[in-house]
Amino acid sequence: MKTLFERLKRQPGFAMVVNMLVLMAVYMLSRWVFYYMNSGSFPDVKLADMMRMSWGGMRFDLSALCYLNLLCIVLQFLPVKKRDTVAYQRVVKGIFLVVNILGIAVNCADIVYFEFGGRRTTATIFSEFGGEGNLGKIFLNSITGYWQVWLFGILMILAIIWLYYNPLKHGALRRHYPASRVYYPVHTVIFLLAVLLTIGGLRGGLGLKMHPMRQDSAEMYCNKPVEAAIVLNTPFTLLTTMHKSDYKDPHFFEPEELDAIFNPVKNADGGEGEMRRLNVVVFLLESFSREYTGFFNKELDGGQYQGYTPFLDSLMTQSYCFEYGFANGIRSVDCMPAAFAGVPRYINPFCYYLYSNNTLQGLPQMLRDEGYTTAFYHGAPNTTLGFKAFTNSIGFEQYYGMDEYGDKDFDGTWAVFDEPYLQYFAEQTDKIAQTGKPFFLTVFTASSHEPYRVPDKYKNTFTRSEIPMHKVISYADHAIRQYFNKVKDKEWFNNTIFVFSADHTGPNCREDYNNEMGKFLIPIFFYTPGGQLPVRCDSTRLVQQSDIMPSLLGLLNYRKPYFSFGKDVFSQDSTYVNYVFNDWNGTSMYYLDSLMIEYHDNQLTGIYDFRRDFSLKHNLLERRDQFKQLPFMQRQLEAIIQQYVTRMKENRLTAE
Repeated sequence: MKTLFERLKRQPGFAMVVNMLVLMAVYMLSRWVFYYMNSGSFPDVKLADMMRMSWGGMRFDLSALCYLNLLCIVLQFLPVKKRDTVAYQRVVKGIFLVVNILGIAVNCADIVYFEFGGRRTTATIFSEFGGEGNLGKIFLNSITGYWQVWLFGILMILAIIWLYYNPLKHGALRRHYPASRVYYPVHTVIFLLAVLLTIGGLRGGLGLKMHPMRQDSAEMYCNKPVEAAIVLNTPFTLLTTMHKSDYKDPHFFEPEELDAIFNPVKNADGGEGEMRRLNVVVFLLESFSREYTGFFNKELDGGQYQGYTPFLDSLMTQSYCFEYGFANGIRSVDCMPAAFAGVPRYINPFCYYLYSNNTLQGLPQMLRDEGYTTAFYHGAPNTTLGFKAFTNSIGFEQYYGMDEYGDKDFDGTWAVFDEPYLQYFAEQTDKIAQTGKPFFLTVFTASSHEPYRVPDKYKNTFTRSEIPMHKVISYADHAIRQYFNKVKDKEWFNNTIFVFSADHTGPNCREDYNNEMGKFLIPIFFYTPGGQLPVRCDSTRLVQQSDIMPSLLGLLNYRKPYFSFGKDVFSQDSTYVNYVFNDWNGTSMYYLDSLMIEYHDNQLTGIYDFRRDFSLKHNLLERRDQFKQLPFMQRQLEAIIQQYVTRMKENRLTAE
């Protein structure tokens, strides 16, 4: 055994592992120093919270170190005998020390810079300070003002130099090797194993169903988004955002006039009356295009179009629904920031972009502060799309995914089938209702998604379809029917607001919807079995996902200030009651009443009368002088873009 260990100590690969462990210890110490120096920003973090965040932070530390040391890992595990030479090991040591000294330096710099930025530094730092001519002076001031941080950094750098494990000191410089037929196959296998483990380190795990870690992934270990800075490290946030370009600063209006044109802070003047403590259940429907419904397409096929959602069609006849409902994005991850925090997608998905650790004022947390129980349900594995991290960041108290449900009804690829999962959700809803507290629950359906599978017992039931999506839409609709059959007689049912919205549109089939507007048209409606809202289909007001939070808060008579780019669609006093904003690959679209304008590269590129021209075939740009509302619309659109970019960069996405 001793001989085996002696041989192991001489291996360059073993040396790399030891040096990585030393770096992991340095990064962990840096995390605790980061917390200590910025503890005023984390008043609610206790020792148990720090232990949990430190445990989660190890995944991000390992990922960052794998990025930084990728070349060294390859060099130390390559199946070549030259690894055991002085020159080779000197090169590896030089590369190792240079990249890791830089890593420690930027990690320490963020201990200082966090106070000003409120989040870990990303690649935007290069554009933010690209025009600074006095960076040297700024750096010197930080050294003198925060000498304790830099002393710590110097000590950590000296530690990795002093503790650097060099295999040559343990007898690796030798002339005798096993026969080539043994040496090369064995070391090739070791190299391939090292590559596999490094990939796992970079991604945060080796699970085939998990997505690679992003900044927002850190929020699953936190109670508040700002605390993600403790979990993360700056090399990780820099390296994983290098390929992403920052928003261009718009300068349409002076800052002092911007809020007067469009202000995303609502209820700033408060109000009167007590809050209505109604329950809220939100159904987010995977890929449910408006196109798939019969209710909104009665005129198609000479009035013969049936659609694929018979139950939802019947439910809409008992609801307050909107003829024109719009998604604020094109992916699942765009839906929840819009619906629950009033932040639509602009060019890039919020959750995947540079500012994903910005603090949001989430609807779940707002209601939780008012005594509500909040929980989120999704039948896919808990790592799917980063949902668990995001829901945690906006205040959902509990998350119930496939990890909690189990895999007994798994579709084999994506998630638990909707029918059994929604039955589980019904049981959970009733169980939560028994506590006597009002509740805010959200369920995200999953079956209307590739690979378009339905349970075997329904293979001969849901067969009518023009495209594969239609049969799973019909199955999901059936699953929702079964949910309501289970809960409709419960005591809490009539005291509940049910909100339905698709997360985004699905595959297109009808030519009518194959355009910029059809890409975003989804069903959005409010079902109140207790009669809190009238039954009607509103053909005048436009609704978008970012209107869900303000509209719910209005129905609940919530009187505190909050932040949202959406509006309360039920408010008669709303100045902009008929507007919708969305963006598709950098082309922004703004709807008001019956007109839609397109804006790209700060220029007006399209004008459409979408109520008369549903397919958007007639661009009215040459007739722009005929539309008196156009200057107002363009001014509003520019103000929304400027508020979005400015507040995103300054981390001001709350009412405070």
